[in-house]
Amino acid sequence: MNISGKVYRKSVLIIILMALMVAVLQGNPYTSVAIGVDRQPQIAVFFAISLLVVCYFFKSYISGKLSTERKILWIVFFGTLMRTFYVLFTDIWTLQNDGGTFTGFGTPDINNGHIGYIEYIYKFFHLPDMNPYDHFGYYHPPLHHIIEAIWLTLQRFIGIPEALAFENLQVPTLIYSSLCIIVMLHILEECKASEKGICFGMALFAFHPRMMVLAGSVNNDILALLLLLTTIWRTLVWIRDKSFINIVLIALSLGFGMVSKLNTAICAFSIALVFLCYLIWCIREGNLIELRDCILEYLLFGVIVIPLGLSYIIRNLILFGEKPGIPSPALIPSESVMYTGTYSVWSIIGIPGIADLHVEFPFHPISAASIHNSWVILFQTGLFAEAFPAEINDYLLAFAQIAYVASIIAAIVTSVAFFVCYFSAYKERDTRLRTTFVLFTYIFMIISYSLFVFKYPYTCSSDFRYMTASLVFTSLGLVKIQEGVTKGGFNREGAAISHVSQGEHGHDGVTKAGVSQGELGQNGVTGILGRVLRFITNTAVILTLVCSAVVYMFWDLH
Repeated sequence: MNISGKVYRKSVLIIILMALMVAVLQGNPYTSVAIGVDRQPQIAVFFAISLLVVCYFFKSYISGKLSTERKILWIVFFGTLMRTFYVLFTDIWTLQNDGGTFTGFGTPDINNGHIGYIEYIYKFFHLPDMNPYDHFGYYHPPLHHIIEAIWLTLQRFIGIPEALAFENLQVPTLIYSSLCIIVMLHILEECKASEKGICFGMALFAFHPRMMVLAGSVNNDILALLLLLTTIWRTLVWIRDKSFINIVLIALSLGFGMVSKLNTAICAFSIALVFLCYLIWCIREGNLIELRDCILEYLLFGVIVIPLGLSYIIRNLILFGEKPGIPSPALIPSESVMYTGTYSVWSIIGIPGIADLHVEFPFHPISAASIHNSWVILFQTGLFAEAFPAEINDYLLAFAQIAYVASIIAAIVTSVAFFVCYFSAYKERDTRLRTTFVLFTYIFMIISYSLFVFKYPYTCSSDFRYMTASLVFTSLGLVKIQEGVTKGGFNREGAAISHVSQGEHGHDGVTKAGVSQGELGQNGVTGILGRVLRFITNTAVILTLVCSAVVYMFWDLH
């Protein structure tokens, strides 16, 4: 379906207003736990407010007053609201990856981690002038850290206390995480999601627990994810409309993504594949004008993305002779409890057995001796990040177990649906290019993830934050499951067969619609199986999102 521009503008406005509200509420001891007060009363109040809003939503839904566009706005609102609660109820030290510390503007200290990196730029007004590998976290490209440093400076300029200004480092990341919902909507629209499926695809992305955690992060993961999604979206737009402006937007989103975090470059492989396919088509067609424009667009793309995306790498090579990479968590790898280099390939990336899933306590213990299978760690950290709450009560543990099992079922079914539908979706040229791009982006991402856990053999390398973009493709799979089920079953293209003409039968028992009774029976069976599949998938997704939300609501993260 085609979404009006008004919906996108309203969605952005909702996100900006709620982010500004968070910046204000962070300084109030009754609405923030940053100063260490008990958060249970605040949770009760916000839960009551949310319940009233949800009741109003369902009242409107039942009365039939909600159009698809209104549903989209509600999803954006609820998704941002969930992120808002998380940011207000956690501080910049909670569930962070390589967070680091700060000592303040008036001190000469150079601190480690992403907070220290941000503080350095904020405090000294320039990029680090020492070897970026001398301080942990400084090897990352600086776009996110520059933006956060500017945000700190702006807050201090208007008189906000420094401690609160640092706590508000979560405001930009809240905006990034919420904007991902809108970009996902663009992706669904470009992938021709139906009116029925588009809300399902958005909902998984809007309410996934790791997207909530990333909203409260202070590192560069969520900005890199936003720019990676933007790159996917703009490439899909270019496939539909191969103009110079669209090629520039792809190059800018990919280039700035690489200046935020280098793993955004994974999208470059599928973009190159699509570019190559289109170039071959232009040569075969012999259309010299189209071939000329194609070559000029590719040259323009390279002129923009290469110097921009590689700028930080080139800087480090020239100034310090350092190649891109990640420093090891320990000087002697075998001394790190996270080191997985001593385990077999199959035990790391092989399919885990039921007992290896550790359903009894679905949290990541960090130690490789406890768990070193990447797929198990992927699901554990996808729901609960790198947390190991040894004192969690039995009630919340039960909710966590349900969410964990349900997430595995949902991920497997939606991923299989994605691959089955997209492998069989080749038709006309532009559809084939779109399918090739989406399909191989996911394939390259899985391959890259698998190689990464061996190049850097530590349990932290298997964290879901390196695969968060996979939610795009599981969401597309979820959409296909919604669209492919009707009373008549699935057709070959994944679209629904709504009905078969009940016209007069010929002597051979074939209807005028050209469908035999045997084929009709098969379609009916497929329809039943499809409805069962949809019920299982939707139930698993709902249990994943609801049960994980309950865990976060009552889980003492401090």
